[in-house]
Amino acid sequence: MRKRNTLRYNELTDKQILNPHLFISDFCKHEIDIEEFRTTVRLLIKSACTKKQYGVTDDYFHNYRCLLRLLEAGHIFFCRGTSFSLNCEPSIPSDSSLDLNRYYRTLISMHFKSLSEEEIKNTHSFFKDFFNFMTLNEWRLTFSRIVEYAYRKPTIDEVIEDGSTMVVIKEYIEKLIEVIYLIDSSQTVFCINDTSTIVN
Repeated sequence: MRKRNTLRYNELTDKQILNPHLFISDFCKHEIDIEEFRTTVRLLIKSACTKKQYGVTDDYFHNYRCLLRLLEAGHIFFCRGTSFSLNCEPSIPSDSSLDLNRYYRTLISMHFKSLSEEEIKNTHSFFKDFFNFMTLNEWRLTFSRIVEYAYRKPTIDEVIEDGSTMVVIKEYIEKLIEVIYLIDSSQTVFCINDTSTIVN
């Protein structure tokens, strides 16, 4: 089982595969800001879809590897049926729950603009839709094509059957970025200390 998981998730360490929160916490707090990462990925996709390069070309491959890690972490949560939420509606409101609710609403309005209300309340609904649209390996191939065509003159639209598909793919990628940061905001602080913790 461990060997199979290692083969499937080749971007994450064994410990991160066991507990993806280890990766998510490190990525969200030390790697890059959500809005900065969103912007750099948009520029990467724009470069793949046009004959011009945007942003810092030296960062393309790094951002591609980051997306692969987000993808693998998301797939682990999907396979486990794990769900997270920024929904905070306690039956008996307290000062702390009201503060948390205010904090969550600020996060939603500032950073989680692509996710639907249902996806914000139940991340599994996003992952189910995401991996029904494409499998893990199909997403890997798509990310690989995006970074490849970001460096090349031909555009990715010229090699896929329907160029409008990239609009949908871009939206899914933005949602993937948001949902990983949403998981960090809602749960990682509670799971980071236990490498075997699964939050349902």
